[in-house]
Amino acid sequence: MSTAGLLRDEAVSSSTGSSCSSNRKMAVCVSVLAALVLGIGILCALAAGPLHAQCFVEWKIGIPCFDVSSLLVNQIKEWSTETCPGKSQRCLYSLVSVNADDITATHTTPVMRFVDDITFNLTSPDPDSCDVQGRSVSRSWYAILDSGTNYMNMYNLMRGSGLSSSPSFTESTSDRLCTQFTSTRQKLSL
Repeated sequence: MSTAGLLRDEAVSSSTGSSCSSNRKMAVCVSVLAALVLGIGILCALAAGPLHAQCFVEWKIGIPCFDVSSLLVNQIKEWSTETCPGKSQRCLYSLVSVNADDITATHTTPVMRFVDDITFNLTSPDPDSCDVQGRSVSRSWYAILDSGTNYMNMYNLMRGSGLSSSPSFTESTSDRLCTQFTSTRQKLSL
């Protein structure tokens, strides 16, 4: 074989090799792009709610804030027990702090022992009513969906304390503010 033939064969094999290398790079780029598009699609689907398991609710209650605070604190203390009745979550609450306008507590789920931080902020628009902003947030950094647990952490306290039956009681939240709120409320209505 002549030197020119060898050089031509090397040129052909080297151009084929670089073509394969280029095809591999292209495949990797397409794979990365597909993963990004899929990730963005998942985030958009989840954007209907918070990107971390949590719930923010506002309540208006037709009784003074001092009474609202007392009822919530007493209910948290009552449900600080380790014994959970039936399959309920009405246990494992812990009161962290109380001051004139704020109540801080935690709730631990009975089975998996996940901890959620709960805060209630109370303001008085007038002496005979109380506006309550409640927030419950999962401590688990990886929690996205929670089957309504963060909502139920607070709703159970409102119901157990009798506040949800008080005069002029209203509740305001949405799926954007409260993980899986709508599906959780539908289950409560059944």
